[in-house]
Amino acid sequence: MITGIDPSAEQFLTDLTRTQAKDDRASRQLSSGLKFNDASDAPDQVSDILKLRADIRRNLQIGSNLQNIKTEVDTAEQAVQTAEQILERVRLLAAQGFTGLQTPEGRLAIAEEVRTLQEQLVSLSATQVGARYVFGGDADQTAPYTLDLLNPDVGGGVVQANSAQATRQIQDPLGNTFGVDRTAQQIFDHQNPPGTPAADNVFTAVNQLRVALTANDIPGIQNAMAALTQAGDYLNRQLGFYGASQNRIAAATDLSQKMDLNFQSALSGKQDADLAQVILDLNQAKTQEQATLMARAQMRKTSLFDYLA
Repeated sequence: MITGIDPSAEQFLTDLTRTQAKDDRASRQLSSGLKFNDASDAPDQVSDILKLRADIRRNLQIGSNLQNIKTEVDTAEQAVQTAEQILERVRLLAAQGFTGLQTPEGRLAIAEEVRTLQEQLVSLSATQVGARYVFGGDADQTAPYTLDLLNPDVGGGVVQANSAQATRQIQDPLGNTFGVDRTAQQIFDHQNPPGTPAADNVFTAVNQLRVALTANDIPGIQNAMAALTQAGDYLNRQLGFYGASQNRIAAATDLSQKMDLNFQSALSGKQDADLAQVILDLNQAKTQEQATLMARAQMRKTSLFDYLA
């Protein structure tokens, strides 16, 4: 029995298979842009890559949530700012009504303008972003207040339709949570613990002025002016709350963007192919393959007759 007629054939096939495998691997990397196309290519890297991808998705969701919350907080801040401007106008009307030169008829006309401003304040308490009432707390599908001068709840000329608390917490990229909501009651209808209007209650102060102007009640107008001053200071503090919330959201958003860059960079280092090196490997593989084939073609061919000669 004659064996090994072509002793180099096995080595040739081994070299060719190895070269073609290198060619295939480089081609896959070039087309996908990834170092690894199957978990089996780098089992020790799989867990790190999956964790980084999960971190990126989580951070992306947090960033999206922060953008949505920013819209709501900005809208709420603008509403409180507008309310502060309305209250300043009410205080000017109170001063006009308090002067001894004002007539009862003039005070009635001022009272009517105050009533219009009351409507605007109640409308601001029902400010919406999409379908959500931003001052609605945990029951954000219901407008918190309606104007009712004939049958009000207490002394603010309004009826409260939603008394839910605001317990929502927002998460930053580090996992810390913070609140950004306040209810219409907290802002416009501040109350003492027994449920009576506080001295700085916005709705009550404005309604108190309207009632005093309508009744031509000079001492009542004076009392309302003092209440309006306290209400204005209180609104300004609420504005400070939203300013602080805006700063917190901006800082969290900035951190989310920085973390995204870090995650993406780390993931790129783990999974992205070095295209320059891949192209070099691909060219080398093709060159080696051609050289192997050419060398094989130039080898002297032998047959059984060569061994029998």
